[in-house]
Amino acid sequence: MHKSNPLDKEEESIQSKFGFDNRVLLLIAGLAILFEFYVLYVEFDTSIFNIADSFFFIGPIGAMTLGFSIAAKSGKDSMYFKPFMALSVGILFFMLGDVTYLYYDVVLGEDPYPSIGDLFYWLFYPFVIGFIVYALKFFAFPLSKPKVTLISIITAGLILAYTGISYDVFEGDIFNFDFAYGMIFVSSAAFTVGLATLGIISFKNSLQGLVWALILASLLINAVGDIWYYHLELFEGYEPLDTIDTLYLTTWMVIFYGLYRHYRYSL
Repeated sequence: MHKSNPLDKEEESIQSKFGFDNRVLLLIAGLAILFEFYVLYVEFDTSIFNIADSFFFIGPIGAMTLGFSIAAKSGKDSMYFKPFMALSVGILFFMLGDVTYLYYDVVLGEDPYPSIGDLFYWLFYPFVIGFIVYALKFFAFPLSKPKVTLISIITAGLILAYTGISYDVFEGDIFNFDFAYGMIFVSSAAFTVGLATLGIISFKNSLQGLVWALILASLLINAVGDIWYYHLELFEGYEPLDTIDTLYLTTWMVIFYGLYRHYRYSL
């Protein structure tokens, strides 16, 4: 009779801890669908702060708190300290962008785009890129030519896609303010998607691979949402609580779950 190896059972146990519960992912998907239904079919007054707006603060606050907790609990000498500190500071800037956006929109009754809030939104990216680079340092560095090529193709591809779908709007004028302004954010988002994709591929063979991939996937979703957003802003096509906000909400749910799994089983 074949006997299972105790070491195999131990490895399977470790993998299950660092993995994730599919039921939670289904719940996240279900909540995203419900929110999208709310956006599409429920009438709401976007001139006041409503229950949907609160979700965009609960998510970042929860993710930021977990990120700072991971950094603090792991200690300054840990491989986790710098990446999760960078991620949490990035989320803090993102929240400041949201606060500024709502202040202009709800309190002042002015169009928040463009505004000083965009600076906070942009600062999210250097810190997120720092998070990914710190994380990849232990798994994917030094960068080989195939890895650099992958990042370059994804980054250039998304920038070209943004340019292509927006061409009719800015009429081929690369000095058009809205197009050039949006390109600052789109290029940062595109580079983030390239790095995040490399990270997801690199982490697949590590014990923590699924959790790290989950965190990176959430950042990827957010970056794609930003590229879509800046395309919409070219022709003032974005409305408060648009379908794109479903992507943002999904980002915070996914990243919170990934950070929670990391906090619970990696420290």
